[in-house]
Amino acid sequence: MSENWDEHAKIWDSRNDVQTYSKLAFESLCQHHNPEYLNVLDFGCGTGLLTEKIAAVANTVIAIDSSQAMIAVLENKNLTNVEAIVCEISQDSINENPSLTSGFDLIVASSVCNFLPDLEKTLSDLKSLLVPGGLFIQWDWQRSDADSDFGFTREQILASYENVGLNAVSVSQAFSLSIPNGNSMNVLIGIARNA
Repeated sequence: MSENWDEHAKIWDSRNDVQTYSKLAFESLCQHHNPEYLNVLDFGCGTGLLTEKIAAVANTVIAIDSSQAMIAVLENKNLTNVEAIVCEISQDSINENPSLTSGFDLIVASSVCNFLPDLEKTLSDLKSLLVPGGLFIQWDWQRSDADSDFGFTREQILASYENVGLNAVSVSQAFSLSIPNGNSMNVLIGIARNA
């Protein structure tokens, strides 16, 4: 998966749709939960467009992505309270990275969960990194019809939280984005709390 994303890294930040998505995701984050002074994990951070916005108010941000090229772009931004790590989340990567062993107040995942081979395994691993009462917040495309395998329904997100022992707070439409064919696509925000 990382090789595919590596190809996009150099031009990622120049894309208007990507810039808009990160801006709207951050705005919706702030509407639901204040990230000020928190220790945050940005899972699937890409080049760090959302990371930058969160880092401006958070205490610390650990930003992880499986794409070395995406992480290189983020590292060139020289954000003083951000540590960037190239890895995929697993118990092995958690055990190997001391920065991942401390508890996070907030874990964000922007447009990444739909690309995971095993969402519930990853959610379970991420849950282990949250402090008690910590929040997991995701943004993902809303599935457009029952025959599609892209995106999620509200029910799928709620079921995944329940299956890994996260307490669902809400799943709702966060925003819509226009796409090149003139239609728009909805983005869901899912919020769950660690017991």
